[in-house]
Amino acid sequence: MNPRDFADQYLPNYKTVNGEANPLWCPFCHGGGKDKHSFFMNLETGRFKCFRSKNCGQEGGFSTLLKHFNIEREQKPEYIRPQAKISKPTSKVEQYLALRKISKTTIDRYKISEKDGNIAFPYHDEKNELWLIKYRPARKVEKGERKAWREQGGKDILLGMHLCDTSKPLIITEGEIDALSVAEAGIPNATSVPSGASQFAWIDNCWEWLEQFDKIILFGDNDEPGRKMIDTLCKKLGEERCYIATSECKDANELLYRHGTDAVRVAIEKAKPVPMEGIIELADVVPKDPLDEPRIKTNIKWLDKAIGGFGLGELSIWTGKRGEGKSTFLGQMILEAINEGVTCCAYSGELTANRFQDWLHKQAAGDKYLQDKIDPQTGKQYYYLERDIHDRLREWYRGRMYLYDNTVRWENTEENTIIKVFTYAAKRFDCKMFLVDNLMTARIPEGKDSNYYRRQGNFVGELVHFAKAHNVHVHLVAHPKKGKEEDENDSVSGSSEITDRADNVFHIKRNTEKKDQVSAILKITKCRDDGSVKNERIGLAFDEKSKRFYLPTDPLAKDKAYSWEYRDKPKIWREEEPAPWEVD
Repeated sequence: MNPRDFADQYLPNYKTVNGEANPLWCPFCHGGGKDKHSFFMNLETGRFKCFRSKNCGQEGGFSTLLKHFNIEREQKPEYIRPQAKISKPTSKVEQYLALRKISKTTIDRYKISEKDGNIAFPYHDEKNELWLIKYRPARKVEKGERKAWREQGGKDILLGMHLCDTSKPLIITEGEIDALSVAEAGIPNATSVPSGASQFAWIDNCWEWLEQFDKIILFGDNDEPGRKMIDTLCKKLGEERCYIATSECKDANELLYRHGTDAVRVAIEKAKPVPMEGIIELADVVPKDPLDEPRIKTNIKWLDKAIGGFGLGELSIWTGKRGEGKSTFLGQMILEAINEGVTCCAYSGELTANRFQDWLHKQAAGDKYLQDKIDPQTGKQYYYLERDIHDRLREWYRGRMYLYDNTVRWENTEENTIIKVFTYAAKRFDCKMFLVDNLMTARIPEGKDSNYYRRQGNFVGELVHFAKAHNVHVHLVAHPKKGKEEDENDSVSGSSEITDRADNVFHIKRNTEKKDQVSAILKITKCRDDGSVKNERIGLAFDEKSKRFYLPTDPLAKDKAYSWEYRDKPKIWREEEPAPWEVD
């Protein structure tokens, strides 16, 4: 039985946390009837611990768990003890090992022997019982020649177990001569795996013995197989007690040969703990100057001053009733980002690609390029752009604006595919600003209300993780609950986790009175940058024709010229206005 099979049978309804089984109750103390999820078991190694330290604190290896549940380990195969007659090493063996800087003292300690002119490496267990003999030529191995072989039927264990003190760190190398090299440097507990970098039967054979070591230093070969071996051993032996020794040389023996025993000792002494995903040492974090942090400006002076721009690694929630201007405002934020050289990607659950593009083009072009057109059949007035303006705009943002294709029907749920597509855009196109418009149109399968809202909350959590993992800014549009005031964070429809996990929360509300040219009220109710709940608000003017928001005190912003205008002189400049590149 392996640890995963054990978890499936004896740890009911466990959840997996960072590669560990975490059941509802500890099998030893049962949580005292109230403390849930205190027990963790590694699904690779079976090592476990209960974190109810005062009332339980049980910890140990997989064999301890099996004993607790009265489970017998699988019958181990019958091994054949070595029958070959080996003799003391001849001068040929000693001279070859001397060339590799291994002394006769080390040869004698490890009981290195000889058979038919070949080096014989005897593998003794902790009781000094012989279980395996391996051989290799006492000379340079020629290309295509077998490098090593072994007695058939032997038991895989570690070379040098009989010399080890379990109160000291255990050193595991990839080859026998590497273990001898570490021992030559005066370091105790130097061992070697019996079958290279890809065979691990020795772990099960030595498990109870290995469990006695609090620290294990792994010194593999400096190549891809060696690195894979180290990675596998860390998982199997327990990352929390494994350290990795490295050098610029191929292996420990080459390090000894080229740089001497001091270099081998330094490599062992400087072995580093296994980097564990999910934990960092705070002292390793380099303080940052907030003025040096990259930000995406909104170019609305009041908003930039209030929040410092849109920070990378953050999620902003935008809420307000339907038709209040959330999507329009964020379209303008996309244009500002593109104008600053930032690459963007958007998901729109309501607009086709053509409608999204048309909306963005009208905002980018502005009032001076928009022309009136009357539908002769209905009399409705439209605003449109000449084809050459469309073409110039497309070339302006080519390579800097990407859109999720909402016509594709994925096999997976849409909240997962949004993250998948966004991740691709971040890696492939270096997109730094993302938009999800909106949470309600992302096709999250509906079920019971609690499950549906939980999935919405999980989706927001995935967006938060995505923003931080890829150092980008994500905007998410979320509608308020029906009948609720939209200027409170807990009024957002769905789980309270939605706004709890956001870095910023903004509310947009249409101003029906429209006093002092104010068409909308923008309110900041959360800004994690300085840990405050802002509750700051500002009135914004709105140009219905170009769909641009601007401060009433800054009317020139309504006619802002984006950088696409500077590339080639447009065909339809108003003669009374200077060209944008002629203005300071």
